[in-house]
Amino acid sequence: MYTWIGGKPDKQQWSDYIAGGKHADPKVSVSFSGPPINDYYTKLPTVMRSSSAPCLVTFQNGRVNQYVQGLEPLDDLAKKNKLDLSAYSSAMLEQLSVNGKLYAIPFNAGPNVIFYNKKLFQEAGVAEPGQNWSVDDFIAAAKATTKNGVYGFAIGQGSTPISTLMAADGHPYADKNGPKLDDPNFRNALQLLVDLSNKYKVAKPLEAAAGGTFPDIDAFSTGQAAMELEGLWDLQHEQQTLGKDNVGIAVIPSTSGTSKGFISGSGFGITKTCGDKQKAFEAVAAMTSKSGLEYVTKSQASVPARLDALDAWSTNVGSPAFTAVIKQMTGDATPSPVPSNQAQLDTLLTQYEVNAFSGKNTVAEVLQQVKAGLGQ
Repeated sequence: MYTWIGGKPDKQQWSDYIAGGKHADPKVSVSFSGPPINDYYTKLPTVMRSSSAPCLVTFQNGRVNQYVQGLEPLDDLAKKNKLDLSAYSSAMLEQLSVNGKLYAIPFNAGPNVIFYNKKLFQEAGVAEPGQNWSVDDFIAAAKATTKNGVYGFAIGQGSTPISTLMAADGHPYADKNGPKLDDPNFRNALQLLVDLSNKYKVAKPLEAAAGGTFPDIDAFSTGQAAMELEGLWDLQHEQQTLGKDNVGIAVIPSTSGTSKGFISGSGFGITKTCGDKQKAFEAVAAMTSKSGLEYVTKSQASVPARLDALDAWSTNVGSPAFTAVIKQMTGDATPSPVPSNQAQLDTLLTQYEVNAFSGKNTVAEVLQQVKAGLGQ
């Protein structure tokens, strides 16, 4: 298996998934190697074309679009091996498919959630969020917790906050043609972020990148913000810095109050050059099986891609309340294809969106600048 390895945590992660696969099927034997994540996707096309190409490769955030030429479609293998795909998050399966063909089997889900500081909520007299949480509820909570040098919310950069807010109301941020920059829902999501800073005064404005300026990626962790929007993969880090019992998670606020999730999940794919695709699929099936993923939850906090393994995750993470949020965010999610120009989109948004916060440009003008930069 060729994958990203940036240090001990990555090595431990892959060792845990392989151990989970062996737990499910003692015949499974998988070795792994690869570069840090920053180099992984750059090197992946060359590796898949090489004479010594690996059988298995990994993808995060549904990023299969650019690599399908070197991947084996998995639908027939799933059918042959009687793998029940309905056990996996349907949004993740759609993310890992291109033109109706499935190219990777998901192993973990990275639903975006709102992290909130329970102590700051209690001190402000704010009730903890429920399963139905509207944008108005969210703004009210942010206003109440903005005091004494602490902001109610820490705004993140790039497309993630926008795509997540859009997904909460069932609007995908991209389609097969790329990011939907002309969609009014895209504009409204960015406008909300700007309004949180400029109109409601509950968040520090995004500024041009420079030493020491906000957004501070540790603003929530250091108690400078009562809430942040982040992937659940960051849960252990936040619990370690703020205290396990002080970190709550909530659904993404929606206009309707009935929130859908936005998932950026990861999956195992099989290369076209693999000499034994059946054996490779058996390994993938074992590593993503119910018992395999339940085994992984003993040491990894990442959310399993299989809905039937969520109870084990809840037991090992230790919070049924967390599971209720995750079931909602994964069970009713808005799938979005990952555009091939995702990295460029994030770069351009980060470059231009600060102008909307400073008042130099309107949100509509910022999106036109991004659109021009993408050549749309």
